[in-house]
Amino acid sequence: MKFFVPFLALLLISCGSARTTDKLLAEVWQSDQNVRHQMLALTNAFEAERRLELLDSMVVAVERMEAVDRRNMAIVDSLLQRGVPRGLSAESYKTIWIVIDHAPLEKQVQYLPLVEQMAANGVVGREEYAILFDRVLMGQNKLQRYGSQSVQFGEAGHLQLYLWPVESPDLLDSLRASVGLSPMSEYLQLLSDTTGSAVVFDPAITVEQLVAMRQRATEEFGE
Repeated sequence: MKFFVPFLALLLISCGSARTTDKLLAEVWQSDQNVRHQMLALTNAFEAERRLELLDSMVVAVERMEAVDRRNMAIVDSLLQRGVPRGLSAESYKTIWIVIDHAPLEKQVQYLPLVEQMAANGVVGREEYAILFDRVLMGQNKLQRYGSQSVQFGEAGHLQLYLWPVESPDLLDSLRASVGLSPMSEYLQLLSDTTGSAVVFDPAITVEQLVAMRQRATEEFGE
């Protein structure tokens, strides 16, 4: 089965039109968003109710999300074998980006130059390239540039959200504006509203400290 999905996708794409590819990628987008909405709902429910049985549901949801991401990445891998296709809808190009953004680090690194070129050609936004750029840096345990990435883990009995450390805190709003991202204050409020968690943005916290905090929280959760 793991070889069937990308082969079928490639067959549909190569034999069909841009409309066929748009339809396939619309399904990919929907599967990506559905599984993440389910995960967010479970996370919010656990934070509000603290019922331990929700933890089991969250583990299952993570496994389901990872399976969906693997399938979607296989489809996009097949699609990009001949380069970025022309003539697709704006939604399809955004879907290609979001699948890469949700992929494992090695795939993000592989396709980062391609997404940069897509942004230069105007088929995805500069902000989408910036988000992937930050995600790669976070995945490599480096300082992010545009402040688009955060991590969430359990702390003192509840879920806490931390902004991943940034290169230049004093220049953050201007850097964000240069790629079309909203001011940091607006983004932090959006994060808080979306996740239901307060967001900690402390420029004094280093990458090493945040990695250690997350590791301790993971070990405590596993006990």
